[in-house]
Amino acid sequence: MGIIVRQSLKASLGFYIGALVGIINQMFISTHFLSVEQLAISRLLVENAILFATFSHLGAPFIADKFFGQFRNDEEQHHGLLFFLLGLPLIGGGLFTLLYWAFTPAIKSYFSSQSPLLVQYHYLVIPFTFLWIYLLVLESYTRNHSRIAIPSFIREVYLRVANVLLVLMFGFGWFSFDVLLYLVIGAYALAVGILIFYIARLGRLYIRWPDRRMFNGKQVRTMLGYGSYTLIGGLGVSIILTLDRSMLAGEKGLVSAGIFIIASYIASIIEIPKKAISQISIPFLSDALRSERREDIQSLTRKSALHQLLVGGFFFLLLWVNIDDIFKLLPKGETYGDGKLVVLLIGLVKLFDIGTGLNTEIILYSRHFRWSTILTITAAVVSLFLNFWLIPSYGFTGAAIAAALSTLGLSGFKLAFVWQHYKISPFTRRTFLTIVIWVISLLLNFLLPEFPAGNYWTILLSILLRSITVGGTFIFLIFLCRVSPEISSITDNWLKQFPPFPRGKKRK
Repeated sequence: MGIIVRQSLKASLGFYIGALVGIINQMFISTHFLSVEQLAISRLLVENAILFATFSHLGAPFIADKFFGQFRNDEEQHHGLLFFLLGLPLIGGGLFTLLYWAFTPAIKSYFSSQSPLLVQYHYLVIPFTFLWIYLLVLESYTRNHSRIAIPSFIREVYLRVANVLLVLMFGFGWFSFDVLLYLVIGAYALAVGILIFYIARLGRLYIRWPDRRMFNGKQVRTMLGYGSYTLIGGLGVSIILTLDRSMLAGEKGLVSAGIFIIASYIASIIEIPKKAISQISIPFLSDALRSERREDIQSLTRKSALHQLLVGGFFFLLLWVNIDDIFKLLPKGETYGDGKLVVLLIGLVKLFDIGTGLNTEIILYSRHFRWSTILTITAAVVSLFLNFWLIPSYGFTGAAIAAALSTLGLSGFKLAFVWQHYKISPFTRRTFLTIVIWVISLLLNFLLPEFPAGNYWTILLSILLRSITVGGTFIFLIFLCRVSPEISSITDNWLKQFPPFPRGKKRK
């Protein structure tokens, strides 16, 4: 787990740099230069593309993670696995395009009443979907070569920086909103090109026809069968995460969708450590599951759960104690501030989810992978009905309640499933110690005085002092109680590089 923690911390740096850029973009630049409707359109196009990509890639990224070990052979160029992984989504992407055009009249009809502006740009979902597919496929390929830093940097930092620059240029009047969307598509295309170039630099761009001995009928059927189950499960996850935005746009309009998107984005900062830790853990976990090494599986899930809870809990703590000031800083904050309850509901559920560790990955990469699809699709159906029920009456708050209930239920069922089949729980006494420290730090916030209403700098000073006091207390107690042996070991080794403080000579 030590190597996972170290690599995850390095990868997390890229994730949090990207998160910082994303925060600046979504909360200050985009909210300033884009109208609420334009912001909603730009995000809905990408998020709908993520939804469609989950079934259009036909399970190729999951196939890579599950079966890469069977094909790994540099001398044989992995027996043509990369060619297979790149070709499979072309079939799925083509089928998606045909279906999307067939349903275009229904799409226009649904959005034309409340969100007519979205109808003008809906066709851009197709190129966004293709590009997102290949980002996922190429990332999975590099991940299985134990390379996650550069792919993560491309997706989390480059794409967000590019978006910031393009929105700024749009805001300065250099081009129209239409051109902005086309340039964003160009930025995604460049990201795919950079990933291909990176793989070539690694010497792993093996474009050869699949080896018939390895890709025999039985093997291909097994891979496609696994891929079909996982893509259905991935579709369920995407429905849970993205469908509510589109439903809000269709039922309540783009303003409600924009408020929900910003509030959800703020809450999503909490789960960034899960992205880093799970990505680097997947190859190790898949190998442990294949070899049925229960102790390794238990160690991975418990330590990943602890570190995800530590980092995610820290950022949620800082987020919530400053939430009112954060909305005051936002351009159009009086509009976006209505989503405060959305941040709380989604944030708490995400904190619970990341605190349960690698349950999703354990089910997905084990022989019980079909249950991952069953559980996820069940949660997606529940989410769909909850959204249909709650959004018309409660708008974006109803969407938040639906997202919280469906996510909480899914996480709870996965937690119970892993315990039932593996007798593995992500919780230890360190988990509960972390929760106690988190609550103590949160309660400290109520003892701090309220700053009087003031200008921009007064708000920043309030955020700074609360973050230092509350966040500093959390970090101090975590290190004092040595909650994480891995982080304590890394810190101790780092401190050993510095000479001890000089001591004065003793007086005789």
